[in-house]
Amino acid sequence: MNILLKLKSWQIFLIWIFGAIQMQIFMNTDFWYISMGIYLGLIFGWIYSIGRVLNRHIAKQIKKLNIWSIIYLVSMMPMVIRFHDFVSRSGERFHILILIVSGIIGFVSLINIGIISAKALKEKENGLKLKFTEYLLEFFLILYFIIGVWFIQPRLNKIIMMKK
Repeated sequence: MNILLKLKSWQIFLIWIFGAIQMQIFMNTDFWYISMGIYLGLIFGWIYSIGRVLNRHIAKQIKKLNIWSIIYLVSMMPMVIRFHDFVSRSGERFHILILIVSGIIGFVSLINIGIISAKALKEKENGLKLKFTEYLLEFFLILYFIIGVWFIQPRLNKIIMMKK
């Protein structure tokens, strides 16, 4: 997990862009699921590794992060399958209730993962216990990956380099 935090902002951004292009190229093939995994795996892996690496010595936070991560990954499976079926015009359709419940569960779990990661980042920088309003900016930057990677990654690089 440390490898994503050691990369530069532009490297993560380029990997993400190439993943998006690869996903579009393989849209109507069976390789699309792997492409989607790479594409979403980078975003999720980056958010997860922030919380995992910065909370390394806090077992309670790691356990919470792992539980929310498993819930998120399981809840996103119907969404990914449905998206591929929608784009490829397949005849298979999920029931809309499954998609709604899956989406809500995935959204809540991603919010919790983002909160854990943002809090860990801000606490590592300040060394204090914080309220949510004090790390709200980091939370939104983490969730809005496209913009956030340019602001968060240099800060992560400094923290990771100080640990050595």
